[in-house]
Amino acid sequence: MRGRILLKVRLGIVVSGLLSFACLALATSGAGQSLSKGKGDLRVMTYNVDEGTDFLEVQQATDVNQFLVAVGQTITQVRATNSPARMQAVAKQIIAAGPALVSLQELDQWYTTPFTFAGGCGAPTLEFDFLQELQDALAAQGAHYVLAVKGPQYAFPPIPGVILPSTLLCVSAVDEIAILARTDLDPSKFQWSNPQSGQYASVVQFPSPVGTLPLPRSWVSVDASFNGKAFRFIGTHLESVVPSIRQAQGGELRAGPADTSLPVILAMDSNAQAMPLPRDPTYLDFIAAGYNDAWTEIFPLVPGFTCCQAQFDNNPASQLYQRIDLILTRGNIEAQNIALFGVDPATKTPGGLWPSDHAGVAAQLVVEQE
Repeated sequence: MRGRILLKVRLGIVVSGLLSFACLALATSGAGQSLSKGKGDLRVMTYNVDEGTDFLEVQQATDVNQFLVAVGQTITQVRATNSPARMQAVAKQIIAAGPALVSLQELDQWYTTPFTFAGGCGAPTLEFDFLQELQDALAAQGAHYVLAVKGPQYAFPPIPGVILPSTLLCVSAVDEIAILARTDLDPSKFQWSNPQSGQYASVVQFPSPVGTLPLPRSWVSVDASFNGKAFRFIGTHLESVVPSIRQAQGGELRAGPADTSLPVILAMDSNAQAMPLPRDPTYLDFIAAGYNDAWTEIFPLVPGFTCCQAQFDNNPASQLYQRIDLILTRGNIEAQNIALFGVDPATKTPGGLWPSDHAGVAAQLVVEQE
């Protein structure tokens, strides 16, 4: 009898291990992965498309000369990470997931102009427009999406910089978040309305050698219905550096756009670590407030890392090490499936860049009848 019990235990361990391995393989394959069909089949997605730099040099500058060089390094990084090519790759992943609604973060516009000591910063020239590049890529690949709503986050005014050894220029940037909605679904099946956006009152003030730069964060939302079931879809990008500000913004979101009688789907780069342990307090606040994590509902034993690749997006092997890109739900919503996108080397651009330093996360949900 004791031998049989030991055999059952060992078999249980083996089966459990095989199941965990299978879940891990499914959750991390990601290369053009398709979500399975199921009842309801509402698909949503969150994707931080990477603004092309981590601003590491700017954050580390301690005097004006270092700051000027850091500004030049920043625009050099943005150029090297080739947003037009990456947005083609991001578009391919969005199409593979097929979401009705997509929450997008780090949609930057980058402007430059020559700097002269006589005239300072001249009229800026737009070099990159990530949202427009992504919309163009989606259309070129046959997808049908419209901008439902966008919200401004931080905006840097023209700031002088130097690209060593002697190129003087001014750089400015605007960072936005947005929601895209599909237009090729049957209107009797999927509709959206009531686009809204707002900035959080809790804001980081970044002290730099050229003055204090505010770094506000925002949220965007639409009300939608799928198969006759109404819900609110919210996108946001919470503070990354200061945990107390991030936690305050999470509270503002729950008390603001998420304070509705509708079921809520929250698709975001939370910057709040869900895995590995320890979990970030902001993440725990959402769970304590009654939100369900779609990833842990489907893959409770799989880390599901979504961030981050190297600053230049050119690392050969994936370096994702934490899960911060989340799809949370509140109300009578069932998670049926969830997957990562843009995590397989096959999804890289022809030049060898990852689509983003983040993975896209897409979920298949059912909004149940109340």
